[in-house]
Amino acid sequence: MIKTKRGSLSHIVISTILGHGGFGMFPYFFFPTFWYFLFTIWRNNISIFAKSATRHRHCGNFIWWNPWTWRFVHVIKNKESLLNAYGLTNPGVVICAIMIRIACMLGFKVIPSYFIDFSRGYITGLREAEQAICIYKKILGKYFWAIELNPSCPNHKEPILTNQGNILAALRALKQKFPWLHFIIKGSIVYPGEFYSQAEQAGADTTHVINTISFDVAVGMGISPYEKSPLGEKTKGGFSGKIITDAACKYSTGTVIPATTGSLIFGGGISEWRDTLPYQQKLRSRGDRRNFSFSICTAAKFNFIEAARFAKNFHPIEY
Repeated sequence: MIKTKRGSLSHIVISTILGHGGFGMFPYFFFPTFWYFLFTIWRNNISIFAKSATRHRHCGNFIWWNPWTWRFVHVIKNKESLLNAYGLTNPGVVICAIMIRIACMLGFKVIPSYFIDFSRGYITGLREAEQAICIYKKILGKYFWAIELNPSCPNHKEPILTNQGNILAALRALKQKFPWLHFIIKGSIVYPGEFYSQAEQAGADTTHVINTISFDVAVGMGISPYEKSPLGEKTKGGFSGKIITDAACKYSTGTVIPATTGSLIFGGGISEWRDTLPYQQKLRSRGDRRNFSFSICTAAKFNFIEAARFAKNFHPIEY
């Protein structure tokens, strides 16, 4: 669990699977087991990260009313994983904030996630991020105490590695302007450890690492079941789910934990208690008592009932 002066994150957090408003997304509304999952999250006060928004409405690859685009969420059933090229489709910060406000008023604990976009230059990216935070503050009011900054979408046209300088500079500026806000930075397996230590110095209060590995990186690591993306060469997508569990764990325990001192959210194919053991054991072996949580997403899609039970019943190892 991660505790701050203004709010807290539960031991298990639900990331993106509950949509831009934090209370569900197409097509899961049609699944009876989804409603059990949603009720469990609400009943047990489990924290939720909304699906990432952009400053303005953005039409990516997946469009819910166009069945032809559904192919951009490719299911790998035998590995309980996804190859996803969703592409940040969303209605923009204003609409997303209104949906999150409704969810919070209904009793859900939703943290907004914002994709910080530098494709039109640093100044534009920073200005839009500042505008987004002001919008969230105005619409969410007392419910707005933390924000996740997502600079690492594998389906965006910007190369993730080249953005590090912009991310750190923007994070520093945003923390100075909004010192009361708890900033959660979303990581990527391509970042070196130095990036996370520098992000903490720039103002990141919590690091969320990771939930997706881009197709080309997965191929290079030998964990992709495909040599060529079934989604096409233009938009190859990113893997999530059990296919990345071992790689995410190795990266988090070997690179991120030693490089950081702040609170951490671990993700990447986590679906049951034993998946959390290597992370907890690594922290324990170091005598590291910092706050931490675990993030689940794809696991819920494959089994809403088990994901609900896992989130409800999880308890960390006692020191």
